[in-house]
Amino acid sequence: MSVTALWWLVGLFALSGAACFAAAFHGSRLRNGDGRRGLRWLLILVGVWGFLQAGVLLAGEESTAVALYVLALIVGFATPFAWLYFASAYAGRDYHRRPGYRRAGVALYVAVVALKLTNPIHGRYFEASLRTEPVRRLVVEEGALYWGSLAVAYLLSGVGFYLLYRLFERSEGSSWTLAGVFAATGLAVVPNAVALADPSLLPQLSYEPLGVAVFAVGAVYLVEDTFLAVEQTTTRAFVERTAGAVLVLDTEGRLRDHNDRAADLFPAIPDGEERIEEFAPGVAERYRTEAPALVDVDGPAGRSRTYCVTSEPLAVGGAAFGWALLVQDVTAIERQREQLDRHEEQLRDMAGAIAHELRNSVAVADGHLAEAEDRLDGGDAAAAAESVDVARRRVARIGGVVEDLHTLARYARDVDESTFVDFEAAVTDAAAASEADVEVAVEGDGRIRAAPTRLKQLFKNAFEFAAFNEATAVTVTLTDDGFAVADDGRFTGDDGGELLFEYESAEPSAEAGMALPNVRALGRVEGWSVEPDRGYDAGVRYALRGATVERDGE
Repeated sequence: MSVTALWWLVGLFALSGAACFAAAFHGSRLRNGDGRRGLRWLLILVGVWGFLQAGVLLAGEESTAVALYVLALIVGFATPFAWLYFASAYAGRDYHRRPGYRRAGVALYVAVVALKLTNPIHGRYFEASLRTEPVRRLVVEEGALYWGSLAVAYLLSGVGFYLLYRLFERSEGSSWTLAGVFAATGLAVVPNAVALADPSLLPQLSYEPLGVAVFAVGAVYLVEDTFLAVEQTTTRAFVERTAGAVLVLDTEGRLRDHNDRAADLFPAIPDGEERIEEFAPGVAERYRTEAPALVDVDGPAGRSRTYCVTSEPLAVGGAAFGWALLVQDVTAIERQREQLDRHEEQLRDMAGAIAHELRNSVAVADGHLAEAEDRLDGGDAAAAAESVDVARRRVARIGGVVEDLHTLARYARDVDESTFVDFEAAVTDAAAASEADVEVAVEGDGRIRAAPTRLKQLFKNAFEFAAFNEATAVTVTLTDDGFAVADDGRFTGDDGGELLFEYESAEPSAEAGMALPNVRALGRVEGWSVEPDRGYDAGVRYALRGATVERDGE
């Protein structure tokens, strides 16, 4: 071996070490956190290994050369473990995280290092001597323990290659560049074989740092896009196969990808906002649960929208490197569900109303008919006729109750879609269709969002109660979030308050009927609330709130 060849080898080992450190400093773009860490440690270890090998060639003393050689063996045997950590993480396995495998790896490493360090005692790992002719170099004769540990190292490295082979076999597409990098990693066996066959040509050192350096550097600079392509294939496949809004996040919640629908739902995305906590705080609180969640979000024009968020970890194999979120606007469905819930509540109220009204009316009618029978037996026909008349009115009231319940059942389940209805026209139309003898006035111009037939029936019930209340006039006023109804009748809000709207209440009197309870029931179906105005003393006034209103001129 010539001096020139020696310096070439020194340069190659030093260059491999420098290239590995440069690649480690450069970092990887892989989204798999464990994969990034494994690759970084592999680069660092191989870099140190390369510099130590160069040091062995440059050492002028045998003790120094042997010490550097032992250190190189120790560091070199650590590289298969870093390689396995990277391969397991990137291939989506969890071997690198299992405590049992970790303990076994540490135990194996410590045992082999102990054999290397105690070589001066047992001498079965290697024998080394420094020769000066034809050039100064360390001549090593490997023992059985060396070949055993080398076989273990190659076996561990082969497991890592197998994991990646299975991963890329299942991926879409292939890469000859990646295959070339893998092949270059194994070419280190060639100089090893030459050094073993003829130590005069090459010193008996471990040339694996050169091959591993080719892979490690190539993985960062040459074929990292191939590694990324496997992650991106998983990501894009999810994005492209759905028509909903898709958000692709990294493990820290930063936006990495999205489709046009997502930009429509979350206007902050086109503005450059990347943190999900900023552009979709409601979604950020729920997506990591990996369970479908309903999230209320302020939509355009301040209207609340309900989104169903389905999250799924993005992984290469089983190791997550981010999250894919499917966000679907389910506002209409959710509003229908809420409406059904309100329907069920109305049914419960109606059951109470039926029990209360019919039971009382039947009891009263039955009592008066029994009284009429007794009076007829006593020969008092006039008194008997009076009792029969009372019973007839109670039966008629039963018919009215049944008709009211029928009306409520019909309009509470009206399938008409909500739309913007001209407010004044809706009130006027209801007044014309009502049999109530009251004068109706409308205040405020605009439109209110409601089912037209249901709104009409609500107003008819309002006018019916005003007639019962002996009102001569009713004023219906459009507000910013609904409307108010006020009459000039004999009873006021203080005479019944919220009990005015209860089906089983006798406020303000038992004859008040179901008009106002029906107003509340129909309003609830629209998602509105009813609030009586107890401070109003000129009659009964109440407000329905929670509606969407468009005023003229706005």
